[in-house]
Amino acid sequence: MFKKLLKISIVLAFIVVILGAYTRLGDAGLGCPDWPTCYGQLIVPDAIDGTKLAGYERPLESTKGWKEMLHRYAASLLGLAIFALFFLAIKDKTKRPQALALPAFTALFVVLQGAFGMWTVTLLVHPGIVTTHLIGGFVTTALLTWLLLNQGRPAITYRHILKRHKFLLLITLFILSVQIALGGWTSTNYAALSCGEEFPTCLGSWWPAMDFVNALHWGPIGVEHDYEYGVLENSARAGIQMMHRIGALITTLFVALLIYVFSYQQHLRSNLMLIGGLLATQVTLGILNVLLSIPMAIAVLHNTVALLLLLSILALLHKVVKMPATMT
Repeated sequence: MFKKLLKISIVLAFIVVILGAYTRLGDAGLGCPDWPTCYGQLIVPDAIDGTKLAGYERPLESTKGWKEMLHRYAASLLGLAIFALFFLAIKDKTKRPQALALPAFTALFVVLQGAFGMWTVTLLVHPGIVTTHLIGGFVTTALLTWLLLNQGRPAITYRHILKRHKFLLLITLFILSVQIALGGWTSTNYAALSCGEEFPTCLGSWWPAMDFVNALHWGPIGVEHDYEYGVLENSARAGIQMMHRIGALITTLFVALLIYVFSYQQHLRSNLMLIGGLLATQVTLGILNVLLSIPMAIAVLHNTVALLLLLSILALLHKVVKMPATMT
């Protein structure tokens, strides 16, 4: 039961991440100006678009409201599933021995993730809060995936893996995580097209005028500060976009090096092929996002493949560090 619920939870986590990206990219983060209700109701009010409902300044946009509420419904189901997993772990209903610490941390983390979902609305889509919420969705999925990997049957590592290669794996995972955060920061500051529809150049130049100081500016927090559609100057947004591109190059180099270094491990070939395929897909989607002016389908896929790439490297890490080296 624990393993089956874990699989369902991971599917739900993917749905939540995809719906979150769809909501964010569709500028629907404030489709419901209150939380957890939508204009005081559990569903989007049945009213004409543009109507100002009593007690709310923001006029109703039902399409945006439904995008936001579907995301909330899915997130609520995921939260319930994670608490059920915690309950099963307490009752020792797992297929294989599972320490209670990780399910407990996951349950606490999803509560924090819910709080960031609330603050996303109440703090008017502050880019730092929204980016943290995005990262939280990735972390939640990663925690559930690690729990599922722990329930798998241990395999044999056929060859000793050097410590420096394990260190490279950890560094690559860290660099990819930073790149994902930069991607979130790019999206939440509406900087995806700050270089125009150009790649690899930016605003007609290889190195245009950019404001890297304000590119990382957190910004004040408060209900009087509305961050919808972004507040940064274009030079700062161009700096964000360029940092994301440089980060993509660095990430690609490290992942390629990781694949090369581990290629001598026959039992890891399937993992490495998956990582390589996802990397190529992600780079292609990133370029198409710019050249085609952020089509919704490609932009959502870009988020999804980023999560898949993260999980594929996490699975490789689990296989490397968790399985005993019984043969050399």
